[in-house]
Amino acid sequence: MKKFNKFWMVSLILCLVVGIFLPSSALAQENNQANTSYTQYEQYISEGILGEDVSYDEWKNLVESSQKLEEILSNSTDFYEVYSSDATMARASFTPKKGDVIITNGTSSAGILGHAGIATSSGYVFHIAGPGYHPGYIAFSSWHNNYTNKNRTSWTKVYRHNSSTVANAAANWAVNTYAGSNAEYKITGNLASTDVTYCSKLVWQAYYYGPSSHQANGPTIGYRLPYDLPDTIHSLSYKHTY
Repeated sequence: MKKFNKFWMVSLILCLVVGIFLPSSALAQENNQANTSYTQYEQYISEGILGEDVSYDEWKNLVESSQKLEEILSNSTDFYEVYSSDATMARASFTPKKGDVIITNGTSSAGILGHAGIATSSGYVFHIAGPGYHPGYIAFSSWHNNYTNKNRTSWTKVYRHNSSTVANAAANWAVNTYAGSNAEYKITGNLASTDVTYCSKLVWQAYYYGPSSHQANGPTIGYRLPYDLPDTIHSLSYKHTY
């Protein structure tokens, strides 16, 4: 009888261990297997999330590129630490500044991984949340609740320009252009338009149009992914957290 109870006790422990660790790994696997079928592409077009100027091949390339960039960003150690969502001390001691570029892996849109916003103060981020939303503010506490703490593998990173003058100008442009506007969420290849926008386009535009000289790479035709903002916006310092 004692052997029988011991057997079932060990089995129960194994089941609990599997139950604890399986969901996060299964979720990670699911996130890396985006549906890139033509049917899915047509659905995003019909829902208005993708503009009709976005070809199937372009969209598929954006999805695949976002997956590769997230993997690189998540595994690289060549970053200067500004903020770490995994470190309680870093969160408690770090103060975001106006113009900081905020990037998270806590959500996606149209199969494209990642989300971005621009800090307007130490307590707020300006962004567009996704389809059905207009540009607006979100408190850092809500950002963390919605994205940073979404699951065990989610994170948030802050990237800072080396000039506070440039950073302030970028944040001011984003607010002056989009706050209170009826700009709709849509991914298109027109980076100059302001009637429709998406998260990383808004941040890229802020640094391209806001400062006295362009502080982001052109041209104004194409696409900007959340994870390539540190490369397309000039002079940002940034850090990865495992």
